[in-house]
Amino acid sequence: MRSLLVFTCILLQPLISISQEITGVVSGLDDGKVRTLPGVNIYWEDSHQGTVSDGDGRFTLKQKSGQHMLVFSFVGYETRVVHVNGNGPLQVILEPNLEIGEVVVTEKDRGSYLSTIDPIHTERIGGAELHKAACCSLAESFETNPSVDVSYNDAITGAKQIRLLGLDGIYSQLQTENIANFRGLATNFGLTYIPGPWMEMIQVSKGAASVVNGYGSITGQINVDFKKPDSQERLHLNLFGSADGKLEFNGNGNIRLFRDKLTTGIFLHAENLSNRIDHNHDGFLDHPLNDQYHLYNVWKYNNHKGFMIHGAFRLLSDDRYGGSVDFIRKVPASGQSAYKTGIENILAEVVFKAGYVWPSQHVALALLSNMVSHDYLSSFGRTSYDAVEQRMNLNLVLTLDLDDHGHHNLNIGTSYFRDAFDEILNDRNMNRHESVLGLFAEYTFKPSEKLTLMTGIRGDFHNIRGTFYTPRAHVRYQPDPRYTFRLSAGKGYRTANVLAENNHLLANYRPLVFEEAVWEEAWNYGASFIRKFNVGNRDLQITAEYYRTDFLNQLVVDKESVAEHILLQPLEGKSYANSYQVDVRYPVVKNLDVTVAWRVNDVKQTIGGKLLEKPYTSRYKGLFTANYTTRLKKWMFDYTVQFNGGGRLPAPGIAIHDGSSLLIPDPVTFPSFTLMNGQITRYFRYWSIYAGGENLTDFIQDHPVLGADDPFGPGFDATNIWGPVSGRRLYAGLRFTLDYK
Repeated sequence: MRSLLVFTCILLQPLISISQEITGVVSGLDDGKVRTLPGVNIYWEDSHQGTVSDGDGRFTLKQKSGQHMLVFSFVGYETRVVHVNGNGPLQVILEPNLEIGEVVVTEKDRGSYLSTIDPIHTERIGGAELHKAACCSLAESFETNPSVDVSYNDAITGAKQIRLLGLDGIYSQLQTENIANFRGLATNFGLTYIPGPWMEMIQVSKGAASVVNGYGSITGQINVDFKKPDSQERLHLNLFGSADGKLEFNGNGNIRLFRDKLTTGIFLHAENLSNRIDHNHDGFLDHPLNDQYHLYNVWKYNNHKGFMIHGAFRLLSDDRYGGSVDFIRKVPASGQSAYKTGIENILAEVVFKAGYVWPSQHVALALLSNMVSHDYLSSFGRTSYDAVEQRMNLNLVLTLDLDDHGHHNLNIGTSYFRDAFDEILNDRNMNRHESVLGLFAEYTFKPSEKLTLMTGIRGDFHNIRGTFYTPRAHVRYQPDPRYTFRLSAGKGYRTANVLAENNHLLANYRPLVFEEAVWEEAWNYGASFIRKFNVGNRDLQITAEYYRTDFLNQLVVDKESVAEHILLQPLEGKSYANSYQVDVRYPVVKNLDVTVAWRVNDVKQTIGGKLLEKPYTSRYKGLFTANYTTRLKKWMFDYTVQFNGGGRLPAPGIAIHDGSSLLIPDPVTFPSFTLMNGQITRYFRYWSIYAGGENLTDFIQDHPVLGADDPFGPGFDATNIWGPVSGRRLYAGLRFTLDYK
């Protein structure tokens, strides 16, 4: 009975964002095919409260007590009135108005947009943006985004990390369907575990996130929404191949089992890279050999009377082998003279969510959870690291509208998190179990459409760290639709899983000296401003933002203080990050969208008693993107240029002979570099073909593997990475989509 209760508690976690806001997608029938419609007027009957659908046909609208009849109006289509009586996202399809001649929808879907309604600074990246690049996985979905950087951790394993506000992705909370995910052992490869064709939308929030989501967000939050089983998409297939030999298949299909109440979606992914490529002739592979297989099955029940259940399970197998070009794959790394890395991941996940909205529309209850089991086996030359992680999350949220006008809203709830690690580094065994019970409350005051104040507090009871509190606050002020101001401040905490998050450092001749777990704590403050202009009857948008992160406690990766070791130890001194960004978005001419952005990173950390620039962090980033779509969207052309500023490299300390002191040489820097990507897409009725290239200038950093001629001797280091480790990649692919009629 106790096991049953524990398992029931497991199946409840993070958040389902059920509130008094109605969300949905509006589409129109066009030549027998359903297409999302931008610019649809949506408003409550007999009121002036309304909104307009965005480029993806999506909309969000506040619902007050007694409001049930929602009107959809768009030129060329019949006006439709929908009775809203449930909490699920609406799927509305408009019929053409046959009394009107040919209708051409001239507003273009820009793919990504910044919300001016949400009190938290949030950018939404939709399907149109994801189609601008190959987007094989989440790791490759930010090539055209000015806010998020993606880079390799090392030159051997293919592990990637993101950076937000100038800091590593471990400080931004990664979620899938609003549930914290892909942390711990999945930190290094989790970005590659989310196939691009499965994604419906990505939300990137900067600064302090909502306390409802937990205490772990410091620099922001990235949430991925998968395609829904009750959507109009019946079948989608994606085939991808690159010149370096990578092959990939993605497929998903929806089945309606009981009208529109019970639906299921099946997602499949397979990829293979078996070519041994060494373009720079250093004797090491540019990419690891890789086999990945992924199954995801989701079920959804919605009675359209306020009650919904969502369940899913995931199975993933990922094997990757790298190192010297002549390693033998089937022979253990310890049994051959060639340098070999082998990493095997087996991951299983169960998800359960449920929600109910009371008939009064003033009260909603949401329950979200997931349970994850992750087995990780790895070897780096003659060093082995194996681990098992068992994790579960639970979040129970009660949402209350405290008046009939939407001025006062309260979210209260409780959460539970458990994380169990069993790790073995060579012959060293390490075990750690975390258990955290949390309580939270978040109040939103919206006296008018111009002003929103959101404050939250949570208290968490940690079995190791004790009790701690997380305050956060957000302010949004919009004097008119042309100006949007935001302020945010909040605290965040996390446990640094030292080996799980940094095991790529084992691809180095120096042994690691570390504590098994380090508690991290930081404040984040931010301000942003959005200004919209009408230039040539087209919207020009300028966004300026500033965020600062101050660490009170932090894990420091110190490659500099001691020449013989790499130290992973708690911060002793200051550590901060300042991020300044300006971006401009404008459709220069009809169907040609341009984005220009510039960001400056000022990131410093106390290392060896000195406040220094954090290694491997570019001082600035510039971005230029251009997207052109021909009439009726038959052709789409995309071009992206990234300007990456130089930065500091670690300078290993040199011990004096008497051992009495250390000498840290003058800082070594890496140069600035430019990357270019491009893609051409041809659309047909049910399918599309695309071809493109990444890193078109064929830029590769010099000597990505130091000491490659003697990988078991002093001087070997495959972790000194600041730029691309592989050259130009050409690719082509095919997409096929079949919708329900």
